[in-house]
Amino acid sequence: MMRNSFSTKRQKQINPIPSSTDIDRIRRSIKRKIRDLLLFDLAIETGVTASQLLQLRVKDLAGLNVGEEFFVLTGKQGRRGPVRIGPKTHESFQHYIMENRPGLNDLLFKSRKGDDALSLPSASRLVSSWFERVGLEGMSGFLSLRKTWEMQRCKPEAEKSSPQSPEPAFSMNLIQTPTMQELAYKELERAIVTARIKPGERLVAEKLAKQMGISTIPIREAIGRLEARNFLTVQPKKGATVNALSEKNLKEILEIRLLLELPAARKAAIASTQDTVETIKRLNRQYISGQQKNDADMALSANREFHFMIYREANMPILLAMIQNLWDQVSPYYHLMFRQTLFQDPHTGTAYHKKIIQGMAANDPRKVIKWLETDLSESTDFVTGVMRTMRT
Repeated sequence: MMRNSFSTKRQKQINPIPSSTDIDRIRRSIKRKIRDLLLFDLAIETGVTASQLLQLRVKDLAGLNVGEEFFVLTGKQGRRGPVRIGPKTHESFQHYIMENRPGLNDLLFKSRKGDDALSLPSASRLVSSWFERVGLEGMSGFLSLRKTWEMQRCKPEAEKSSPQSPEPAFSMNLIQTPTMQELAYKELERAIVTARIKPGERLVAEKLAKQMGISTIPIREAIGRLEARNFLTVQPKKGATVNALSEKNLKEILEIRLLLELPAARKAAIASTQDTVETIKRLNRQYISGQQKNDADMALSANREFHFMIYREANMPILLAMIQNLWDQVSPYYHLMFRQTLFQDPHTGTAYHKKIIQGMAANDPRKVIKWLETDLSESTDFVTGVMRTMRT
């Protein structure tokens, strides 16, 4: 009896997030960290426990609309129970898909250090940091998020709904969640960008559909979109082939990248915060670790995140999309060349990253763009040099 009484008393001491205003404050504070935002929205819209959330994979939510069910593991027997997707989760999941380009089998909440699931202690510390950031006291991590879900579930419907606005004079189409076609497209795009599918390789829709466990229709649509972005060439009776780049192409792309990335870095340097500096320091450490292990994929992934963390600080989404498209064009060649070449020069990239970090910390745009230009130019020279060596 005493044990039950203590448990009940402890449960009563757990506080929910006090108000919808505080919920909005937390969402605003983490909106640029889309993984964190998705975790927060899932927790307060579903009431799912932390251990259940950390087991979710992209395919569990893929293609769902608001109000539709997905399933989470419940109990020690591994049974799966239904949960409904909420409007905020629906929205943040779409952003998550577009920004991270995950595979269908990827965990939603991966550790920063690899492909393993985020650990429960790390997730708990993450939630606590959200509360600290907005000055909320008396919170109990995931338990407070679940309590918030319980509180919202018990609200009368009239209290949940906002005052009705007049109907607009125009009509709009219903926005859907990412479709199977979108996910197939992202999976193929990622395979090409990371050179799992190499330049010159032929794509057979039937074989790809079998590998992904889907029909050929979304595969064919994805191939058409990739052809439009100049990743593939489709010829009658021959099918689709991944395009190859020449040295001339690489140099032209470098010229365009400098025109786009240097202005983005200039604005980012002016807007840089301590949080940004700490993040790019961590990503540079991952890049160095990849070099030391001669793990090209790890190094190049960290390098990409390092640069894009900076460009996001410019707060120019159209420019960011243009930069991303050019990175995607050259990325397969970087992955291929770096896999076949040891990191002979320990200063390649690393020394320039350190200078860029110093410039970001000092809000010094001149220093940032000077070393960024050097970094981009020398990495392109490296790849073209390896291409020449491989031809001889």
